[in-house]
Amino acid sequence: MLNHIVNGKKVPMFPKAQAHIPPKLPFDIALGVSADSQQYGLIGESAGRKIAIDLNHPQTIISTGLQGSGKSYTCGSILEMSTQKFNGINYLQHEMATVVFHFSETQTYTSESCSMIHPNDNAQQVRELQAKYGARPSGLNDVIILCPKDKVEQRQEEHPDIQVLPLQFSSKQLHASHWKILMGAAGNDAAYLRYLNQIIRFYRNNITLDMLKDKILKSGLNDNIINLAMMRLMFAEQFICEDSDIHSLLKPGRLVIVDIRDELTEKNEALGLFIILLNLFSESRYQGKPFNKVIMFDECHKYINNPSLVGALTEAVREMRHRGTSVILASQDPQSIPTTLIELASIILMHKFNSPQWLKHLQLSNSALLNVSPEKLNTLKPGEAYIWASKSTDIGFSRQANKIMSRPRVTKHGGDTLTAIR
Repeated sequence: MLNHIVNGKKVPMFPKAQAHIPPKLPFDIALGVSADSQQYGLIGESAGRKIAIDLNHPQTIISTGLQGSGKSYTCGSILEMSTQKFNGINYLQHEMATVVFHFSETQTYTSESCSMIHPNDNAQQVRELQAKYGARPSGLNDVIILCPKDKVEQRQEEHPDIQVLPLQFSSKQLHASHWKILMGAAGNDAAYLRYLNQIIRFYRNNITLDMLKDKILKSGLNDNIINLAMMRLMFAEQFICEDSDIHSLLKPGRLVIVDIRDELTEKNEALGLFIILLNLFSESRYQGKPFNKVIMFDECHKYINNPSLVGALTEAVREMRHRGTSVILASQDPQSIPTTLIELASIILMHKFNSPQWLKHLQLSNSALLNVSPEKLNTLKPGEAYIWASKSTDIGFSRQANKIMSRPRVTKHGGDTLTAIR
């Protein structure tokens, strides 16, 4: 290395270029962390103060509210600022991968996240976005949809601007616990469950569909149980392809929408599949290195009420913080969210709802929410919410819930209510 002498010391003539670090985005209060945050995004304002959510540490976020209250809009704000860098909105040194789990028993209810490829085109929101945050509308650059293979063509016609791929993974990527979720929903018959556990315990990580079929057909169990088990295998079979690598589909800066819209798919099947995908996605690496993810269970009140799977979901969510994965649970019905999951929450958002029982359900698991009354929630306007965080740079946001106004979205929101006159 060439040097020159300054004050008797050798100094490199061509010093190494320093990596460019963008200037930090100012905020007043950070939620999800009790000290300075290394990366974060602005979620909105409270009493004139800009509120940020920490995006460096894994969070468990619960967002509740009636349809049209702004629940989905706020969740979209969290997703966009986690996925991609936006001037004036986030300070993101490392982009994350984001995933949305979407289930509906009707074909017409598409995921609202599909609109995020487009910039926000609401004139009033765009003006506020620029005036208050100095930000401009923009769409996400990288979005894909995963769906059952027999729905790929239909979904591609619905979303010509988004790449649609079959939702498939290799049996080699499944752990023993994943097979138990896939097959355990065949019934609660004690003999069946004992036999299933024996197979899984013996073969562990070498389980294949063909092997399971053979073992179950030769099990000697009664015909009803065998038929149920074979139906479960048929459901699993549509998602298994030995040449697929689902981990490769996840990467920083990409939103993945898992679209399970099917009249023939049961709620417990969808939830079991989402739990397995949560575990698989959390293990994904990019270029051989681990990276952080945000995974959202969208409208989870539609499928989260299976008692036999709630334990598996709770355990999976509890493990996510060790895997650098944040989880968002979005629900129109707070009572659908098990108390075990509410107790794990690091951030709780309550948009407008008018049921005292819904509020009581949340307060039974978190006494810091007791300052909120049904009357306060009922008077909230769209976009307003009460927010609580287990950690905050302002202790007031951890001792009780505080009212905030969500910021305008950068990306287009797809959740506008269909009205008779428009």
